[in-house]
Amino acid sequence: MPWGNPEDSGPSINPERMNKSCFTVLLALVSSVAFGADEPGFRSKLFKQGKLVYADEFDETLVRGRYGPNKKNITVAEGKLQVLPISDGTINTVVHIYRIPKKFVCHLRYKVNSKDPDAGVGLQIGGHKMHLGKQKGEEGNVSLFSRVGKKTFILPEVKGFAANEWIDMIIEYEEGRILLNINGSEKIFEDAAVSMDGASSLVFKKNSDSLLFDHVRLWEATE
Repeated sequence: MPWGNPEDSGPSINPERMNKSCFTVLLALVSSVAFGADEPGFRSKLFKQGKLVYADEFDETLVRGRYGPNKKNITVAEGKLQVLPISDGTINTVVHIYRIPKKFVCHLRYKVNSKDPDAGVGLQIGGHKMHLGKQKGEEGNVSLFSRVGKKTFILPEVKGFAANEWIDMIIEYEEGRILLNINGSEKIFEDAAVSMDGASSLVFKKNSDSLLFDHVRLWEATE
């Protein structure tokens, strides 16, 4: 025998109200996915967790004080950050990426535009503390030279590390340890000489017509 009155089916459900509730929930889910898609996910081989410091895709005209020091020579257009020579009649382009944490993961993509195909395309990690560039006399090899420990580390068989080519780079760093990934060639170095010595910037200083950046994404490693 069934329990209760079979004609009593409980409180009535308003179909219009239910449809509105479902739409509200669906809209919230779509919005959360959309907003989350704007923030790149954290991926790292050295660290478990990280907090996004900034992710610039250069789809706005505003440069938010993260790049310098010569503001008048830095522009944003067509999804690129462009750095021009520091003064008329020179080919010296300089840009700093600021606010680098003590432990960090940085993804960036850049290009050195130059009439000289042999123009340097490396950078300085931590001001002048560590110099990254092509090793002289070794085709395809990139060297990281530490001024702190006067030691050189070699990242072999790097492809496309040249002027007028887009360069994809990942840097993961903490004192005594660094991961470098350049156009897919990757190596981890662990040594006391791997040190930014308290500095907090990446520096690009080139003899070139211009420097272009497609994106810069920076995380502070928290674990």
